[in-house]
Amino acid sequence: MSPLRWFADAMDIIKKDWRLLATLNALFFCVLIIGAAIALISPGLHLSMINFIGADSIASSAGISSNSNTLNTAMLTFCSSFQYLLMITVPSIVLPIWGPIVGAAKFFLWGVTYVAPLRGGITLGKLVPQYLLMIVLGEAYVIAIFACTRQLKVAVSSSGFEFGQILALYLKSVAENMKLLLIVIILLAAASLYQALIVPALTGIL
Repeated sequence: MSPLRWFADAMDIIKKDWRLLATLNALFFCVLIIGAAIALISPGLHLSMINFIGADSIASSAGISSNSNTLNTAMLTFCSSFQYLLMITVPSIVLPIWGPIVGAAKFFLWGVTYVAPLRGGITLGKLVPQYLLMIVLGEAYVIAIFACTRQLKVAVSSSGFEFGQILALYLKSVAENMKLLLIVIILLAAASLYQALIVPALTGIL
């Protein structure tokens, strides 16, 4: 199957279940806002999280040095994001509830650490360029979680069937949802280029 056909199939899946994807977007970005609100209420938690991660940006939290050149920054950002994507999707093949749980934890930590500028924490000038990065990366992760949730729906809705039927339906769902990963990878690549090309320029200005 050609990448264009794969991409078209993935878009068809999104169109078919767009309400579920919209609900997941609202839910997980609400989790991010809740994390930011907790950081405002408890600045100590915000500072502790920054110190624990040892980073002042999403990129550096993944071990990406600000001294890296553009190509290295893009590659390292993509590899780090892709590793997290695997962390969401691979265990979810066996345990589909895993994806939403791990995703919620990621969005909550982002909210606590990278949304609210607080005294002694990350400055607004460093945070502003991270916001678009969070949106693009966040959407990539939400689509991955969307795939896991669709698998969970199949597993729950077919619970009254025989084991062989359940397994066949579930594996068909997994194969179908794998097509969504092409869109996720495109978003991860876009986020990597943004991190490498745009964030340094915006940080310098702000």
